[in-house]
Amino acid sequence: MALRIFDTDPEEMIRRQQQARRRTWTEYAFEFRSGRVVNRRPVSLSTWRVLTGDPGVADAVAQLMGGTPEEWDPAKEMHLEVVTEQQSVEVIIDGPEVIDERLILWGRTGPVHECDGEFYLSPAEDKGRPCGCPRLLRERKEAARAGRGPSPSITVPFRLAHDPELGLGRYVAHAWSFAEHLHELKQALLEVGEPALCHLRIEQVEYTTPAGETRRFRKPVVDVLGSYNTAIAEDR
Repeated sequence: MALRIFDTDPEEMIRRQQQARRRTWTEYAFEFRSGRVVNRRPVSLSTWRVLTGDPGVADAVAQLMGGTPEEWDPAKEMHLEVVTEQQSVEVIIDGPEVIDERLILWGRTGPVHECDGEFYLSPAEDKGRPCGCPRLLRERKEAARAGRGPSPSITVPFRLAHDPELGLGRYVAHAWSFAEHLHELKQALLEVGEPALCHLRIEQVEYTTPAGETRRFRKPVVDVLGSYNTAIAEDR
């Protein structure tokens, strides 16, 4: 169920609607991350970390998901972070068409290779030409691991179901496991046929290797629950 705690405060509702309208589709109010870099090494987190450049958004996220807004990097546009207390949050995804999926190899100043796995997406003069990536998934992963090939960059835009007027946020997935199951997420969104209520969560995975060793890792997952409008109607 989604909270409707701002419906009874017309002044606050108007302020949030005006704030959301001032943003364009590409201007995200916040970004969810499932890890951080510590001593130049990536570290996964058990709860969501949220970045934003808006102190009001940081405060709202902290109230909704726990945590404390802190300065992260003053040089960045999204210079505030909230390491929340939640590993799962309800979000609204408008449909499969809003998800941007591509493979990117990053250089020092930006992408040096950007494709869909078969054809270049940029630069403009190369768009539509064969990208030359390996055809086998195993070979793609090996090339990316060696720094010779692109890896997934999948942007999932969403709004928080408990506070949609806060604006548009995003999660950017870089894991091959997310890319491999992306078609299932898009199909589920397509079947809903309208803005979908989803769970965005961090899942703990544990397995035993053939040698008997226990391995653990965390991965972000999106579960499609159904129509957001239907959920709101039932809540009423």
